[in-house]
Amino acid sequence: MRIDRIVPIILTLALLLTTTWALAYEEVDDLVDIFTADRHFQAVVDGRRHFTEMYRLNEIIHWQGAKGEVGAFLTNERLLAVSTRSGQWNIQQLKVSEKKRVPDVLLASHLVVMLTDERAIGFGVHTGGFVQVRLPIGEAVVAQAARGRVAGIATSLRAFGFSSTRRGVAEIRFKRYERVESIDATYNKVTLRTSQRLMILNASDAVWRQFNL
Repeated sequence: MRIDRIVPIILTLALLLTTTWALAYEEVDDLVDIFTADRHFQAVVDGRRHFTEMYRLNEIIHWQGAKGEVGAFLTNERLLAVSTRSGQWNIQQLKVSEKKRVPDVLLASHLVVMLTDERAIGFGVHTGGFVQVRLPIGEAVVAQAARGRVAGIATSLRAFGFSSTRRGVAEIRFKRYERVESIDATYNKVTLRTSQRLMILNASDAVWRQFNL
């Protein structure tokens, strides 16, 4: 084959490989900065927009974090979250019963998920605010993972999936005697393996797909 025909083919293949890799993983700058000053929660988004929210009396910060396009504070009273698409701080109040134990928080580049004993609450860049799902009584979280645009949590009886690109929470129930073996998150995908199935949730559609083992 002539060299003038080989070169365009090589360039085309290189472009396809580069595009595929880029879709699989995107490096994201940290575009949200959060801090406290003058009894206010402060957020600077993309170096241009500035949001503030006043402390409440006796409010205590339990956790704070920012990564990629999202940032959040967790206090003894509420969850405050902000993203690159926010026009202000988004606030979710904690229930009285949820204040007995400090909730867990999962932080990814485009998504924040708070876990209490009663519910899981997600906030993503494109979720249009908070999304939440009730955790059934007696079903403690046994596995969790978050990265990039996705997060997944599993209890003893079911799994929940969150995507920063979708509003809502995907749920799938386990079969009788099915047990969780592992959960892992890559930039756009949650993979959950049980004793009977492999379950995959993609960020693009936030639907659990299952494959029997």
